[in-house]
Amino acid sequence: MSVIKTKKRKGLLITLLAVLIFLVSVFGILQLGCVYTEKSWEHWRPNYEQKDISGLLNKPELTDAEYTLLYRQTGLSQSAIDEMRCSQEGKQRILKIQKALFTDYKVTSDMFSIFTYTEEINGYTQLCALRDGDIIVTSTTRVSWWRYGHAAIVVDGENERIAESIAPGVKSRLDDAATFNNLANFMVLRPKVEQAKKTEIAQYVKENMLQVPYSLTTGILSKKYKEELTNSQCAHFVWYAYKKFGIDLDSNGGGLVKPQDIALSDKVEVVQVYGFDLDKLWS
Repeated sequence: MSVIKTKKRKGLLITLLAVLIFLVSVFGILQLGCVYTEKSWEHWRPNYEQKDISGLLNKPELTDAEYTLLYRQTGLSQSAIDEMRCSQEGKQRILKIQKALFTDYKVTSDMFSIFTYTEEINGYTQLCALRDGDIIVTSTTRVSWWRYGHAAIVVDGENERIAESIAPGVKSRLDDAATFNNLANFMVLRPKVEQAKKTEIAQYVKENMLQVPYSLTTGILSKKYKEELTNSQCAHFVWYAYKKFGIDLDSNGGGLVKPQDIALSDKVEVVQVYGFDLDKLWS
């Protein structure tokens, strides 16, 4: 009888040891992924000269070549330049955006959940003038090996307010767009939809899409689109807002909507780029 008990104890110990080795291995692999994604990522900034663009901002009209130069100097599209240079305040904002683009900030990798990090700069950038329905995406958020990113929708452009689905355990909520200002990269996207419709979508988000539980598996373990939004994640949250109005911003149509899928959609235009390569964007 004692021999049988001894064998059972040994079997139990072997099983526990195997489980422990497995858990340590998984932990090690996930932590290795965190290190790899940090080291393999590059914060982009121009490797060319910063120029004085104040004269261009005061010109009545600009040529295509001048808009291209301004894009290389600021990361702003033609529409963003035209919208902001109509006022002195807007011109000053453009100059602040240019300064931030060329500033050599220190980038840190900060953990905000287990195996989950985001790259931040030791300073603050400046967003372009926002409109209702604009989308802000970043690739800075990562979980171990997976650089997923983050996305939010602008629901009040004038006051720079966004709605977003943030993280497990946190329900969707309103926030300030300035939360993107210290991230090491971001893009402002503008869906190619009439502004009245985008304002309607922004209003719908405020009235119907707040306090929704977070679920990273939305679209995989649950339906991608349901009439009533019962769970979501950041990119799905933005996608759903437009899909509700018949506009599909998912560029590859997969079950899981990622921020990059929205950034690559031909139904959006890029309005501002910061920290991404101005030529490659989020390719």
